[in-house]
Amino acid sequence: MLNRLERLTQRVGGSNELVDQWLHARKELLVSYCTLVGLKPNKEKHTPLNEKALDNFCHNLVDYLSAGHFHLYQRVIDEVDSAEIKLQAAKIYPALELNTEAIMAFHDSYTENDIDDDNAFAFHYALSDVGEALDARFQLEDQLIILAFDPESRKELPSANEEHLARPA
Repeated sequence: MLNRLERLTQRVGGSNELVDQWLHARKELLVSYCTLVGLKPNKEKHTPLNEKALDNFCHNLVDYLSAGHFHLYQRVIDEVDSAEIKLQAAKIYPALELNTEAIMAFHDSYTENDIDDDNAFAFHYALSDVGEALDARFQLEDQLIILAFDPESRKELPSANEEHLARPA
């Protein structure tokens, strides 16, 4: 996910301040996710849960999701000149809403309950599911960014009518 983010940043970075802020927030979210799951070389196989990393990830997660739904998506769609492209971008939004619901279910489950030996295994599976949901979300958001700010890459996008857009994660 970080590599794909870097490639997108190289393609569209600097073209729009809004997109630059969005991609920076995504990078912060990914770094907090990687810290939480312990994606580091030569790390012990079994490590205790880092409560601070979980709190940081959940905070970044809510901020990121909120910024998208209440600030970024509509502004991106508003900046598009073409009615056809606006329509394509608007078709992505329902999939993002479903994705948000799936991710927030994780957030609500694990910020309200302590993680102990009894639910640690389920937590790690849920954390993996959140990683997959974030990956799906970033692909959808990348499509919005490309539609709005990268005309040369638009032809590479899948059709907005394709079935995978409706998947929540």
